[in-house]
Amino acid sequence: FVGLSHQPVGLGALAWFGLVPLMFVYNRITELKHFIIVGFIWGHSYYVTIIFWLATNIGTTPIIGFVSMLAAVCFLALNIIGISIIIWFLKKQYPKQWFWFFPIIWTSMEYVRSYGSLAFPWTALANTQLDFLILVQNAEITGMYGISFWIVLVNILIFNYLIYPFRENALILFL
Repeated sequence: FVGLSHQPVGLGALAWFGLVPLMFVYNRITELKHFIIVGFIWGHSYYVTIIFWLATNIGTTPIIGFVSMLAAVCFLALNIIGISIIIWFLKKQYPKQWFWFFPIIWTSMEYVRSYGSLAFPWTALANTQLDFLILVQNAEITGMYGISFWIVLVNILIFNYLIYPFRENALILFL
């Protein structure tokens, strides 16, 4: 779902709940190899959905475009694998609260990914909200990473409510 929320499809509202299924998968698995496999599969499907345009729009032959897209997808999927490994570690340390760290981890990974010679900031979650002008204007205050943080936090609040559906959690979700 989250990959479809990026442009040019423009289904930005999907980003607000699209990470919840990934959280359910993280919640069910315990072994490091499973976290790596989930990161690999989810990362590849997520980034192929986002940067499919790279294969046709870089002004080269189709085969070189396709190979460069696959290389970019493999490189970017390492971010999700890294997030998965960090989540595995945190889940071992904090079995009941691990998911509250997810917005910080995701946003930090987006921030780190935007620096250096291999920077790729175009896949940030904040970019999914380009069709929502009032929301995007908050980037002036929080920056694009603040918007990404809020998107992931709302996903975590939804996940928390679905795991622990108590009245107190519903209040947290709607505040």
